[in-house]
Amino acid sequence: HSTCELVDGEGKPNVVGAVRRLDGDDIGGVLAIVDDDYDSLMGISYETRNLVSTDAHDLECLLCRSHALDTVLAEFGEASRIQEFEEAAGIDVRMGLLERTLVFGRLRWAARHHDMDIDYRAIRVPRFVDVETWTVDGDQLVRAVSQGGSPGSYDVLRRRLAELPLADPWRVAHGHDMLQILRIGLRHVLGALPASKGTEDIGHVLRAAMSQAELDSTGLCADIRAWERANPYRVLPH
Repeated sequence: HSTCELVDGEGKPNVVGAVRRLDGDDIGGVLAIVDDDYDSLMGISYETRNLVSTDAHDLECLLCRSHALDTVLAEFGEASRIQEFEEAAGIDVRMGLLERTLVFGRLRWAARHHDMDIDYRAIRVPRFVDVETWTVDGDQLVRAVSQGGSPGSYDVLRRRLAELPLADPWRVAHGHDMLQILRIGLRHVLGALPASKGTEDIGHVLRAAMSQAELDSTGLCADIRAWERANPYRVLPH
């Protein structure tokens, strides 16, 4: 904080537009940090050395991929119920959370990848998650999103999903979906989270629990360090 100032750009389009204008005016000392948002999967580049992005879909996915998730589970979950879930599912909570979030993320990516005009308002996460079993009804999700489209849109969307290339799942999953699914799990399967606790509360714990060591191991941190080496400015502690 003694060497740089953090500015909330209030949205990725604002941040990208601002850094492009600053580049055009040859104003240095500004580093833009944004969520990846499928850019890496789509081959999108902003052609500026003053912008870096998360090496997961967004900040929430970056945090849930880290041991910060373990802190959330310790804070809001119940050890016995978490163990019961993991033994029954054969995977840990992190992978279970990722698998459930991918159902929504792959649909979002298919729409972007194939330039499909879908109604994103239909992707209301709690509607498709069974609170008792913490499972996602992917077929019902596709049907809901395809309703109101052209005849055969359900089959088209199914085909587009099947045509998606292999990709890092942490770049496909959507962080806001992930926190909603995690909250449902913590309320009904992994613990007894009070109804008064929302995704904002979970996000606060995630951000506070991210260690400096794990941050240093991310591609995002490596890109920030590279920017520092190329510029006479400091962003991260050394």
